Amino acid sequence: MPQSRSWSSRSATRESAYVTQRIGRLIETTRPTPIYAQPHPHSGVLYPQVAARFYLMMTQQRGDWCGVLMTNGALGWVPRSAVKLTPYDVVYTLPRGADPTHVTRLAMRFLGVRYRWGGNDPRTGLDCSGFVKMIYEQMGIRLPRRARDQAKVGTPITRFEDLRPGDRLYFAVKGKEIDHTGLYIGDGYFIHSARSRGGVDIDHLSHPTYRRSLVAARR
Repeated sequence: MPQSRSWSSRSATRESAYVTQRIGRLIETTRPTPIYAQPHPHSGVLYPQVAARFYLMMTQQRGDWCGVLMTNGALGWVPRSAVKLTPYDVVYTLPRGADPTHVTRLAMRFLGVRYRWGGNDPRTGLDCSGFVKMIYEQMGIRLPRRARDQAKVGTPITRFEDLRPGDRLYFAVKGKEIDHTGLYIGDGYFIHSARSRGGVDIDHLSHPTYRRSLVAARR
């Protein structure tokens, strides 16, 4: 199991067997805000309060409102004044002929699901490896339960430029052994279930913790 990495600066070439599909735009909340059922402050509330500096996926805009993808696949609404747009369009690269409904399941539907050590169910909570295992099982791929065992499965990725959305990332945060995992979603961002975040959230590989501790990637 590799415990170090050496990312090359060369650009990767997309195989013709894959197609890329845009899902939405990544946005970040600038202040605590509810998620509403409709683009109006007097409509029903789907989620009472999203914390500041939380990432959401915007799939459409309507006036001063942003439509965001909810855990159950529904569309919620947050005021444009409560968020800032990132320059990153969320995309997924899939094998040609793959069912495109897998894209949304692999994207942001589980943002906000709470962290639970040993958790395997989004209704009660997920830990990092439980989250990754669940996502891959939705694509018909079974993975071991523990992150360190998952990291032994699949094709190794050794260059940063070769990473594709959906690739699995493995980190040794606390020591020499792999103890954390997440899914790469592109442009340096990855989605994971983290105790420090309280649940499923998005971080960037430039963060010092993850930059120093990324030791393996698998496809």
